[in-house]
Amino acid sequence: MKLGDGDRPLGCMLGALVALACGAGLVCAAQGPADSNPQVEDVLAVLRTIPEVPHAIPCDSGGFGVPRGGHLQGIQQATIEGRPFLVLSGSASAESYLGLVALEGSIGRIVAIKSLLPRPFKHAGGFQVCGDYLAVGIEDDNTKMASRVWILRLAELLQAGGPKPLVEIERTGAYQRATAGAVAMARVRNRHLVCVGTWDSATIDIYVSNAKALDDLACGFAFRETWDAGSADRSDWSDRDYASYQNLNLVVDTNDRVFLVGFAHASGADVMDVFKMRMEAAVPVEKRLRKVLRRAMHGLQTSFRHGSGLVIADSNTVAVLACGYQEFIVERFEPEAD
Repeated sequence: MKLGDGDRPLGCMLGALVALACGAGLVCAAQGPADSNPQVEDVLAVLRTIPEVPHAIPCDSGGFGVPRGGHLQGIQQATIEGRPFLVLSGSASAESYLGLVALEGSIGRIVAIKSLLPRPFKHAGGFQVCGDYLAVGIEDDNTKMASRVWILRLAELLQAGGPKPLVEIERTGAYQRATAGAVAMARVRNRHLVCVGTWDSATIDIYVSNAKALDDLACGFAFRETWDAGSADRSDWSDRDYASYQNLNLVVDTNDRVFLVGFAHASGADVMDVFKMRMEAAVPVEKRLRKVLRRAMHGLQTSFRHGSGLVIADSNTVAVLACGYQEFIVERFEPEAD
């Protein structure tokens, strides 16, 4: 795995953020593209309000089809140049790709399929939108020994041609351990945190940025540690089950506490599992994640085994999206409007 420089503990890196520019009422970043999602006041309370059954978002294919030889892998909602869109990731025989769905009222319309990388990097997995950016893993799902993590500017999806990464993390290594099937990203104070779920999210690799803006040529990410589900300390988990998460998302609360949300199909239901990330330097890696909640949900025409993900609308509003396997079918789990 190609790593960034530095090997300071993750907790030291993030703990030191308190003393940086965000303190003392200073502005954390210059005006420019948004590089974070809204912070949520009470993550667990908000996630508990999401209903178990979704409603459908009808989608017009716009003459596009799901590329052959694979399936849809992830879904997120985004605002691009002031307009609402859904973004889908997918795998195919010859290439990885992102699909762009324009939201027009309560209906979606497929407007573009954007190629990412050719074979062997033909599998774009679960991903996360972070403000005006997205982070996605693109892997060689045949050898299962190499992948790339790309951070893209969302506005590029409206341009001609395929998008190019602002940041690329190259990963090579042991079988299934250097894959990138599910990638999550969030800003924690003035740095970005990236979590990369490997094959079935059996391990999670954690990277931290150097505090440069994502569109700064000097922006880089350093590898900090690997959390392994097999050696995790589950003694204080809400339950000890750990599933094959196909999508991972990060949520940050208004006190800068970080939660990792995993989506999977397990025990006959679509499950949304929530883990609190313990960022303190004194916490051993085996206790980095503590499971605090499981929600069992039930897609009608979709499954968390395929594409799913959070929509963080504001500090008190979060929804869940899920998509079909080889069809442009989208469902949304969200509380009814008051």
